[in-house]
Amino acid sequence: MNQKWWFVFGALIVLAGFMQFSYDTRVDYFSEKETFVSIPSGQTLKVLSFGNKNFVADMLFIWSIQFYSTLNLTNRFEYIENIFNVITDLNPQYRSAYYYGAIIMALEAREFLMAIRLLQKGSRNMKREWIFDYESGYYAYKFLKDLKLAESYYLKASQNPEAPSQVKRRRAHMTYIRDELNQAFELWSDIYKTAKTQLEKDASIFHLYQIKFEMDKKSLEKKIQSYKIRFGHNPVDLNLLKQVGFINEIPKDFHGNEYIYDMKNGTINAKRVYKWKKFH
Repeated sequence: MNQKWWFVFGALIVLAGFMQFSYDTRVDYFSEKETFVSIPSGQTLKVLSFGNKNFVADMLFIWSIQFYSTLNLTNRFEYIENIFNVITDLNPQYRSAYYYGAIIMALEAREFLMAIRLLQKGSRNMKREWIFDYESGYYAYKFLKDLKLAESYYLKASQNPEAPSQVKRRRAHMTYIRDELNQAFELWSDIYKTAKTQLEKDASIFHLYQIKFEMDKKSLEKKIQSYKIRFGHNPVDLNLLKQVGFINEIPKDFHGNEYIYDMKNGTINAKRVYKWKKFH
């Protein structure tokens, strides 16, 4: 290349730089704006990928993370379900796409049911993965406040052979905070019997203690009210409930200790109450 062409090439570079600088000074790249995204269906992209569907899924996933990190695109969440459905249609075994797609849907878009739909798609396509049902339970409990739905997902996760013991504990705890006390007691009893660590045993004992207290409290205070209706006052002590045939035996706490009876208020308390067990 002679000197003349080098000069022309250099001038073009300078001109391009000037035009880019001029454009940059007039455009606010970070101003709020709307965007439009159109992606072919997963089935179409499978054909167009010529056997490289997993590679295309990877490229779309990387792009999606960048796209949802662009905070000034105000309507970006309009496309989120379609984008992650296309990615997981291309590669149904794409664990990260289900997991992180659901996080974006739930924590950024605040579309919790949408997040659960994506996680359940992952659960159907990757049957050995317990995490999708576990995360579905978390979103149902934490954000939807639907305890029954949350428990159903935790139950499903706990039935997966690959699931760790913490999943069974979560399901049992969810049953407890729903006030299904008899069932919760059975579940925690089973966890205690099969516990492999001291931590699991301790967690089981704490729950069993609290659950038994709540069951006994409910039953005893009901009998105390019945006694008051019949005799016009609360019993002096719990032995009177037994003497008049309201109960067969006076229950004790999980460790075999007597409950604390407040005659004035007609209430029962335990020596120790784990109030932290129930949370919102």
